[in-house]
Amino acid sequence: MTVGDLVRVKDVFTGHGTYEVDKNLVGMIVQGPNEVGKIKVLFTDGWITWLHTNEIELMPKERSYLKE
Repeated sequence: MTVGDLVRVKDVFTGHGTYEVDKNLVGMIVQGPNEVGKIKVLFTDGWITWLHTNEIELMPKERSYLKE
């Protein structure tokens, strides 16, 4: 994972438990990962937050399966 990679949020861990995200959130890594495994993610609506690397999945850079 490097700065500029696109990620999709799978689920969110809080002190009260694990929550699945209802909508498809896609963001870009702007900082990290740091020493505890968190990355700063910028979302399309301008929201910036720290997420743990277990909460996200990398989106493929090339979608060659759509090409003929």
